[in-house]
Amino acid sequence: LQFYNMSSDLLTEVQRLLRDMNDHFAVVIEQLVQVAPPVSVEGDSGQLVAQEPPSTSQAELQSKALELSKGIAQRFKDINSVIDKLPEVYEPPESQDSRISALLQEHHALRKELGVVMQEAERKLEEIHGCYEVISQHVLRQAGKMGF
Repeated sequence: LQFYNMSSDLLTEVQRLLRDMNDHFAVVIEQLVQVAPPVSVEGDSGQLVAQEPPSTSQAELQSKALELSKGIAQRFKDINSVIDKLPEVYEPPESQDSRISALLQEHHALRKELGVVMQEAERKLEEIHGCYEVISQHVLRQAGKMGF
């Protein structure tokens, strides 16, 4: 159970980091679009639709791209660091077989226990039906005596 909780917490952390990285990536793209020089776009007729002079120098653009890419790289490092903390999933076939056997034994024991509980529940249900029958017969007799 402790193994499961630890893995679950780590997986939740990985999910959070991936979501943060995704958000950061979206911000990076948005910022790059804002600082990148515009690109000429041709319409259906082959005519130039938009052409604006660059608003940012090439050096500024490279500096901003480098800064933003470092942020993405750091997020990947954070994700890899959490993933490295996850326990190994590999289990030798012999261990798998013994674990499966133990789970099957537990399953059969629980199934047997469930059968006993079901029999007891069915017996109690039959008792309740018997009581209901006695009560309903009594009520009908009383109603008959009262003229209903």
